[in-house]
Amino acid sequence: MTTLQIKHVDAFTTKPFGGNPAGIVLNGDGLSDDLMQRIAREMNLSETAFVLSPTEAKADIRIRWFTPTHEVDLCGHATVAAFHALAEDGLAGMKTNGQHYFRVQTGSGILSVRVEKNFHGIGVEFQLPVPVFRRKRALPPGILSSLGLATRDLAPGLPVVADRDLFIPVRSLAVIGHMRPQFAEIARWCTRDRYTGVCVFTLDTVEKESAVHSRFFAPSVGIDEDPVTGSANGPLGVYVHHFAVAKGIPVSSRALADGRVEYIGEQGDEIGRCGRVKIRVRMRDAAIDDVSIAGEAATVCTATSTSLR
Repeated sequence: MTTLQIKHVDAFTTKPFGGNPAGIVLNGDGLSDDLMQRIAREMNLSETAFVLSPTEAKADIRIRWFTPTHEVDLCGHATVAAFHALAEDGLAGMKTNGQHYFRVQTGSGILSVRVEKNFHGIGVEFQLPVPVFRRKRALPPGILSSLGLATRDLAPGLPVVADRDLFIPVRSLAVIGHMRPQFAEIARWCTRDRYTGVCVFTLDTVEKESAVHSRFFAPSVGIDEDPVTGSANGPLGVYVHHFAVAKGIPVSSRALADGRVEYIGEQGDEIGRCGRVKIRVRMRDAAIDDVSIAGEAATVCTATSTSLR
């Protein structure tokens, strides 16, 4: 019998009960795949992250993520939540304030995390793989209707693209707000076309400092609607840079001191889980060669659980 250290942390917000909730198991070594899945199902949050010792020499730490029904190879909000939890407890070498850097072993490769811990709070930046978008010339029948959308709702001049997820641009916040998704139908075609989920987004935003507003659906992996999706907002920043800014469409952004550009992604407003994601991209030779997401988090509760390994 071993006592597990578990936290419930809301990511991409500074206040509890906002942003995207994640379960964090801080000492997951020795847990079987089946037990991790059962714990995630019991937590019943969009993702539960398990912090583990690395099995690759180049990594400092390992994280695995589980939805209530599946293991996934990438999750942004649960990573921000996990490193917030570790820093809060002074774990993984983060007893003191300052900048802390990690190479994280994931199902998507070894990715970088930077944690800034100071007297004002904890900020986490997480490197994501740069997406390789495929333009979708036509959407298969039924996809729009399953989302509660019509062809007239699509944003003119902006392409529908796919990577691990499908990204569909629409005209306005009003369109986003009036969606009536049919989750069983969305799950059916996501499974058929091998997408993790679908991101519907608009350049029409709630706050003038933001660049993009979105909703994300992944019912085929147990997440009907994700409140704030880090792994989708990162690609959205790349999309905005490639397909909006390049066309001269005005988009709010901020130049960082290190030469990168930062966009703000909005999500969760429609379901009462308002969250904001900082999306940072770096250009090299007219192409984006680095993308990361950054944000803060708030711990809702801490618990211990005795579990068979």
